[in-house]
Amino acid sequence: MSSTTYSNPRLFIGDKEITNFASVGFTESGKSQVSKLNVNIPDPELRRATLENKELKFFLNYGSDDNVPFFRGRIRQATPTDTAIQIVAHDVRTFLTGIESIPLSLTDESNYDGFTLGQFLHSYITEFVNINETVIGLDMLNDTDPVVSLSNVRGRKLNALKIVTSNLKDNQNDFNDIRLNRLMVRDDGTKSNIVFVKEQGLDDAAIRFSYSDGIKTLQVKKRPAPNLLSTEVEGVNVIYKHNNFTKGITGANIKGNFTSPDEATKAAFIQAKKAETDIEITLDTTKGHYLDIGNVVFISVQDYPEVTGKHRIVSKSVNCSKTAVTCKLQLAKERPQLSEYFSS
Repeated sequence: MSSTTYSNPRLFIGDKEITNFASVGFTESGKSQVSKLNVNIPDPELRRATLENKELKFFLNYGSDDNVPFFRGRIRQATPTDTAIQIVAHDVRTFLTGIESIPLSLTDESNYDGFTLGQFLHSYITEFVNINETVIGLDMLNDTDPVVSLSNVRGRKLNALKIVTSNLKDNQNDFNDIRLNRLMVRDDGTKSNIVFVKEQGLDDAAIRFSYSDGIKTLQVKKRPAPNLLSTEVEGVNVIYKHNNFTKGITGANIKGNFTSPDEATKAAFIQAKKAETDIEITLDTTKGHYLDIGNVVFISVQDYPEVTGKHRIVSKSVNCSKTAVTCKLQLAKERPQLSEYFSS
């Protein structure tokens, strides 16, 4: 699959096709955050139009068997210059966060205790978002695996998306299954739906990359893993030494709230083991445009033996001009299976 596969990119604002766009840039990161599309259009007439909140659709290969938009969202910024207009559009998760969302005030008397994350989102979107029209599709909305329920979420001006992502983060330390759940967007051809997607397993590697198949350029960064971690538990200093100090000391705080030194020590070990695999890989590729954040890929390169193997996608960007479509993937080394070190 090369960049020339995408031979017919097309852009629509509302029902109007924009044929003279100069460039389109898509970015998506992990942690279930809003994805964005940046568009440059050298059109003086369009500069005078009212564009905010209009629907924008972008197709990588319009007219093919797959007529589902690569991106569908709402225009959030339209900035004119002397010769063009710069547009920023966000996907539908924008209605769950920031100024686009209705903030929640949760108390002991009014809250979502006992709601699963799927039930919470269905209730919130039905009540506060899909009031006069279907802004966010709920046909695909499911629950996380394993199911995560809300408990004791309290406060004023709470952000719906942050409630979801915070609870996903707090429930990701399953020693027997390190795959994360993410809140993703799926387009069904008529609207954008939200759905919880669990990361692929290591046996489900979606696609292989090598210099002869997909990789244009490759960059590798290795950050030093901490080997001296510390925190304080009920007035007691807890210090954990990981491996040896032959290459010097790299310190870090133990992350979390702990009730005992043993609990803190265990958390320190987990933190250090995860950091051992902290290799950041960036690929400029000719394929992989439709891969999801969290997908597993296999890299085979001879000049970086430590890179050959399986990695997860943690962010993605796709850039399009009238002549080419390029893709950049940022990968992270697969996290260790912690059940190998602890009994559940």
